[in-house]
Amino acid sequence: AGILRLDTQTHLEDLSNEIFFEIFDYLHALDIFSAFASLNERISSILRSIPLRILISKNPCRNQIDFLSSHFTFHTRQAISIKIRDTIRDDASIVSLLFSRHDFINLQFCRLTTIDRSTKLDNVIKQIKTFNILVSFNISNLNDETMNVDDKCELTRTMLMHQSSSLRLIVLQYTYDYSNVTSLHLYIDGSPSIVSVLSV
Repeated sequence: AGILRLDTQTHLEDLSNEIFFEIFDYLHALDIFSAFASLNERISSILRSIPLRILISKNPCRNQIDFLSSHFTFHTRQAISIKIRDTIRDDASIVSLLFSRHDFINLQFCRLTTIDRSTKLDNVIKQIKTFNILVSFNISNLNDETMNVDDKCELTRTMLMHQSSSLRLIVLQYTYDYSNVTSLHLYIDGSPSIVSVLSV
C-alpha cells in the first residue's frame, strides 16, 4: 500500500494555481510569455491575473521586443515594474517603442538607462504625469553625448512636480545645465522624523 508506483507521471496541468503564481513571481514578462503563452486556457487565465515585470537589459533583438509588445496588447494594465536598457541590436529605441504602443497605467517602479539622443521621451513624460501609484522612478544616463536636451528639461520639471502620494524615490542621473538658475527654493513638507536634509 505504501509502494510508490513508477508509472505515475506528473504533468504541468497537475500543478495548482498557487504554484503557478509562485513560479511566475520569479520570472519577468518576456520569459513568462515565451514559455507559457498559448499553452491552454487555464494558463492564459492565470497570466491575465498576475503582476508583470518588464526587464530588458542585455541587447535583445527587435523580434523579442515585438513579441513582448504583442502580448502586452492584452496585459498592459498588469505591468507594475519596468527596467529597460534602451539600446538594441538594430539601434531602435525600446523605450520609445513600448511607451508609444502601451499605456502603463499601474506602473509602480520605472528604471531607464542608456537613453540615446534620438530616443523620444515625450510619451514617457506624458504617461509619468498620470501615474498615481508610482513609487520609484530612476533614469540613469551618465554619457554627456546622449539624451535630448528638451527631454531632460521636461523630465526634470515633471518629476520634481509629481503629485503621486506613493512616490518615495526619484533618481535623475544625467548632466543638466543649470547655468541660468540664479535662485533655488526648496520647500520640504513633513515631520523631521520622516524628512531630512540628508534625504534631499
